[in-house]
Amino acid sequence: MSKRVCLLYPPRPGGRGTNLVPPVGLLYLAAVLEEEGHRVDLVDGALSGHTGPDLVREITSCEPEVLMVSAFTSDVHMLSSQLPLIRRALPDVPFWLGGPHASCVGRGAFQDLPELDAVFLGEAEESVSEAMRFPGEPPPGVLYRDVPSEGSSARMVEDLARLPIPAWHLAPPEAYRGLPNGVVIRRMPYAPIITTRGCPYRCTFCAGFRITGRRIRHRPMEQVWREIEILAGDYGVREIHIEDDNFTFDAEYAREFCREAVRRDLGLLFSTPNGIRLDTLDGSLLELMKRAGWYIIHCGIESGSDRVLERVRKATTTSKIRDSIRLIHRHGLPVAGYFILGLPGETVEDMEKTVDFAVSSGIEWAHFASFLPIPGSEDGDEWLADHPLSGDGWSMFHNTACPAPPEPVTRQELKKLQRRAFLRFYLRPGPLARLAGLLFKPGVAPRVFRRALAYLGGSQS
Repeated sequence: MSKRVCLLYPPRPGGRGTNLVPPVGLLYLAAVLEEEGHRVDLVDGALSGHTGPDLVREITSCEPEVLMVSAFTSDVHMLSSQLPLIRRALPDVPFWLGGPHASCVGRGAFQDLPELDAVFLGEAEESVSEAMRFPGEPPPGVLYRDVPSEGSSARMVEDLARLPIPAWHLAPPEAYRGLPNGVVIRRMPYAPIITTRGCPYRCTFCAGFRITGRRIRHRPMEQVWREIEILAGDYGVREIHIEDDNFTFDAEYAREFCREAVRRDLGLLFSTPNGIRLDTLDGSLLELMKRAGWYIIHCGIESGSDRVLERVRKATTTSKIRDSIRLIHRHGLPVAGYFILGLPGETVEDMEKTVDFAVSSGIEWAHFASFLPIPGSEDGDEWLADHPLSGDGWSMFHNTACPAPPEPVTRQELKKLQRRAFLRFYLRPGPLARLAGLLFKPGVAPRVFRRALAYLGGSQS
């Protein structure tokens, strides 16, 4: 029996988010539900900026029989104020939660958001489909509030070929004009896609394996390119952002993708803004990526201290990272590096080494996040055991707020170090010129300024 389903992507604090990215996870879910005959609407609060009565009206106008929400832990504070309003308007509609927070805290989500009726762990496409067909009987990977269970493990989609192409008609890329993940962008409109899922690495600060598992699975290349051709042909997309955690882990798969890009010659640009591991790159792959349309390489460097890199199990050294950066530069590609300040056990000296590394390594772009105690990660669970959070307590869960500094550093001191890192890196002629170049992209300038204010001024974004 078909149902009316509303998918909700939460609004961001302060209105339209500084990062505007189509919610690809919900678009996969929508495509599965539409294939099974359900009517699906998407309410993207991050795009519209609607909260309160406006958000309630947008959702109720869909006349949903089920409301499904996807949320990061950083969304919990906003949802804790919005879901009670939506619940009053829809008292008999089941509220289901999926996404990173659900996968990382499990039953804890019912405490964070009392309006919820079910929590979906891991990749939800198959478990949502089963929950719709067999109401009241929780399938694997699903927790119901009123149905006792001894626990359920995250559900993974073993064969990605079974998933349909995401329902892009619900989130036309043209509507998402603003900063993407990774900030750097050259052409609009752009669209994020997924080609693989899973991460076998065991970095102590990351909980990605809770959502997509340890085993890397691939979408069939033909299916990936069918989606890209739809995005380019039907939606005018000019740049593709591959959001995989490990796009280059299987070097032959990455090479095959690049060879197809060269063969098809669609005039598209590519980037991997979620970052790739530098130790998966070699000269032949970089040459192919450049020919295929890559114009930048994003990478998770994390720290400029070998001691810290070893502690978080990054399985590399600063010397190897510098070698990889030089290799990328020899192939004519700039580098964007992601760093984390305030990792557990870090000292001020370690953090200063990180900033020194960012400045001296020659990378063109840098982002300095503060450590977030992500539930489900080794470091996050350890911190949360001593500093339990729930409901409104998640309000500081954003890396511009520096919520979890390593002792004896204070939040204010960590914020000052973060601010100084950005200023030291970008207040140089090259990085400043590149940053200024972003301001001419449509819709980007206000978000650049808001993001700068959040990181330099201390507010959340």
